[in-house]
Amino acid sequence: MKADPHDQRRLVDIADLDLRLAGLAHRREHLPEQETLDGLTAERRAATESVARARIHLEDLDRALAKLRSDLDAVRRRRAHDSDLLASGSLSEHQSTELDYELRSLARRQEALESELGELSERHEAMEADVRHSGAIVTDLDARIGMARTLRDTALAELEDAVTATTAERAREAEGIPAELLDFYARCAESAGVGVGAAILGGGRCSACAMDLDRSTVAAFRSAPADDVLTCPECGVIVVRTGNQ
Repeated sequence: MKADPHDQRRLVDIADLDLRLAGLAHRREHLPEQETLDGLTAERRAATESVARARIHLEDLDRALAKLRSDLDAVRRRRAHDSDLLASGSLSEHQSTELDYELRSLARRQEALESELGELSERHEAMEADVRHSGAIVTDLDARIGMARTLRDTALAELEDAVTATTAERAREAEGIPAELLDFYARCAESAGVGVGAAILGGGRCSACAMDLDRSTVAAFRSAPADDVLTCPECGVIVVRTGNQ
């Protein structure tokens, strides 16, 4: 292929812009602000799950406390009834003995229930505090997520502006370059795997793949007409010759 040496040199400028666009795309894929937002979102999800588990546990404790209080009220009522009956003096000696035994059993049962109720109430208070703490964490994370989302959106907008400006600059740079040469550049860029389709050849080295070419290749490049479109034998990009090639 033949092409004006000036047009070939402009391909290197286009390659620089392509590298800039690739860098912007890479930054968008690995945006620190997005990573921060993702991390905070994951923290919030974990905190929300923690709140849900704590609330379920709290509901279980509520039911257990309600049952304990009901059992304790029943024992207290039974003790009061038996005490009144024993105090009435209407029972036989045998009945009084049995009732007295039952009252002692009820007293032990009441003491055990009251002890269990105290322990369960402490656990309930601790779980309520845990729910409040977890809820506060979620609230704090919501605020931090809102700020992180704003920073992410700002960074994305700046990136989009940079992409738009660079794309427009590339379009201006490509104006006037023959379509056949641009198509060849695009094919070289696609197959080379180095992100660009053209590079400077200086000092016998291709700046795209950073490989030093053998002497015979360099000699052949030096003797080739200036309008010959040459490609790197190592990576396949268009090599643009300079004065110190």
